[in-house]
Amino acid sequence: MKKMMLVNPHPPGRHGEESISVIVQMPLNLGYIAALTPGDDWEFDVVDENIESALNDAGDDITFDPPDIVCLTALTYQAPRAYHIAKLAKKHGCTTIMGGIHASVCAEEAVQYVDTVITGEAETVWPQVIKDFEAGKLQKRYDGGLPHLSILKKVHPDRELLKKKYGYKFSSIVTTKGCPNRCDFCSVPTFQGQKYRERPVEDVLEEMAATDYKGLMFAEDNFYGHSVRSAERAKELFRGMIDRELKKDWLGFTALNISQDAEALQLMRKSGNFGFLVGIESTNPEVLKKMGKRVNLKLGATNYKECIRKIHDAGLIVWASVVFGADGDDKDSFKKMVDFVHDCKVDILTYGLDCPFPKTPLFYRLDSEKRLFRRNLPEDWEYYETANVVHKFVDMTLDEFVDGMQYVYDNVYAGDNIRKKFRVSMQETSDPRNSMFALRVSQDWDQVFLQVLENLRKLQESGDYYKDTYSTQERTISLPA
Repeated sequence: MKKMMLVNPHPPGRHGEESISVIVQMPLNLGYIAALTPGDDWEFDVVDENIESALNDAGDDITFDPPDIVCLTALTYQAPRAYHIAKLAKKHGCTTIMGGIHASVCAEEAVQYVDTVITGEAETVWPQVIKDFEAGKLQKRYDGGLPHLSILKKVHPDRELLKKKYGYKFSSIVTTKGCPNRCDFCSVPTFQGQKYRERPVEDVLEEMAATDYKGLMFAEDNFYGHSVRSAERAKELFRGMIDRELKKDWLGFTALNISQDAEALQLMRKSGNFGFLVGIESTNPEVLKKMGKRVNLKLGATNYKECIRKIHDAGLIVWASVVFGADGDDKDSFKKMVDFVHDCKVDILTYGLDCPFPKTPLFYRLDSEKRLFRRNLPEDWEYYETANVVHKFVDMTLDEFVDGMQYVYDNVYAGDNIRKKFRVSMQETSDPRNSMFALRVSQDWDQVFLQVLENLRKLQESGDYYKDTYSTQERTISLPA
């Protein structure tokens, strides 16, 4: 039997969304790789570094028996860890293959550290990759493109492989991909394309029925869609879940304009939805304009409160995600956001520090303005996630930013604030299950917030923020448009 190790890298000690215990979920893309591999002569294993390390304590060797192939997937902040694992696996004679967002947008870089890079989506090319490997003709790069999602009807991810290893209590499921918007900070249009691709409803329902996972995360940016037709498709999916009595506890990501569709909200609740994560980003129209957040501008920040009330009236919770540190934010923005959270009775507040992911419009703009100070790449990619600052502010000082983040923590999370929000959620939604879900997410996010504050304090003490990396000879990787 040939052996394949599937690795989800993770920097040791890092806290993020993966630390939210109520929705800790399996790396579904690795489950797809197992399911797509042709033939019956492959044996699979997985290392999810959110749970156990792929490297020894010294970080100089792998912890698993060397297989024939080591497959790695990585977001940008995971890339340095993935490269290091690949380097050590190669010493044991393993073939290393890497895919995922970072490999797709920085393939020129990734191919320097692994044997083969998969760009785009693997469904159409993975069987060929395996055939080429077995024939001793493995190529350096393969491009899976952005296929129609009907292709997923032919294959369901191997959730059992992942569940058997780690006992995940939550999984995810793909229902759409891509986004026609062009928010300057978002990597989704770069990685998944600007065409909104919808998986056939019947295919989604069949996969839901085929898995015994009750908890499901819709693994996309906007399950409701960007048009009237897409909204009707989403409601068709919810009706199917109800009619088939699938009884799933689910959540997902969408835009606040769904609040205007009372039918959709009621169908979501009946189909088992807790609520949803929505990109509020900012309450400042000027900041939204700079971000290119068109859907929020069209809705109007002054209407956020009424939108949230409608969602609460449907018994659903609002998981608001905001961005701190965008151009246009100043030292007063933090108090304004805290006031908004309390006034609008937001159930969960999570956030990201404004981050210029590679090949996004934000990255190119900040680089052209010579405002990035983490440019020793690829090592510095570890900072390119929403828990670290990697660029210099124009509307406030670093000290003002750190003080502002501390103010948000003190007034939204610290002390009895989380319990207070739970009581408000109960009053607004009249739904104990959904309100308890919001409470548990907030309790887990508390440790994420504390780590962000720790990162900011370290940045203050290091002096790195004030370095002029554009006049030094720091090694950088070219990112062509």
